[in-house]
Amino acid sequence: MNRALKVTRLHMNRLDNFFATPAMILGLVLIVSIIIALAIQRATGLTGGGAEYIDGARMNMGVVWSLPGFLIYYGVQAVATTYPFALALGTTRRNFIVGTMLSNVLQSAYVAVLLVALLGVELATGHWFSNTYVLDTYAVGEGNPWILGATGFIGVLFCLTIGGFFGAVWVRFGAKGPAIVGISFGLALALLLLILAPNLGEILANATRGWFALIACCVIVAALVATWFAMRRASVR
Repeated sequence: MNRALKVTRLHMNRLDNFFATPAMILGLVLIVSIIIALAIQRATGLTGGGAEYIDGARMNMGVVWSLPGFLIYYGVQAVATTYPFALALGTTRRNFIVGTMLSNVLQSAYVAVLLVALLGVELATGHWFSNTYVLDTYAVGEGNPWILGATGFIGVLFCLTIGGFFGAVWVRFGAKGPAIVGISFGLALALLLLILAPNLGEILANATRGWFALIACCVIVAALVATWFAMRRASVR
């Protein structure tokens, strides 16, 4: 376990990426959302207090789409670039995966706490003094800090783990590996949608947050297992 913790500390050496970048991305989302909200209010003449305006504002998905790109990239580089250095220091593949997972859990918890703290500021300031809905939205719990925190934690861990899986595939099979795996997953998803198409509307209508969380957790576990198998015979590049 001590060697796994050393891997975790190794991942946290670059605190700018670990802590600062998610905060900067959220800050940019906040600024852009405020500008858009003020523009809509000026164009429509709405003050932001009406039920129709609030319903539309709560459909803001900016916070949902802003972080995954960076997080998946971070998950990829956490495996692809740190793995050779960690093995050179005597870390086993198992300890590397465990240490990387612990690092991902810490970052997920940090982002979840950051999101909840920003939600508190948003509610306390009357939605950023401008009726701008960034975190008090339908996608992340409508102002419920528990739902927001859980969604943020699972979502961040999901992205980091998926990124780590693709990083492991790259280390094991080279540049063509992630492309082949990505295409295979895309085809499998397309076939699944084709099979479920007749009942897709009913399935989505009955879906709950718990259902999506369970699917995400299952994917996380599967990605970790796949990462382990990919790295068992991966050579140091």
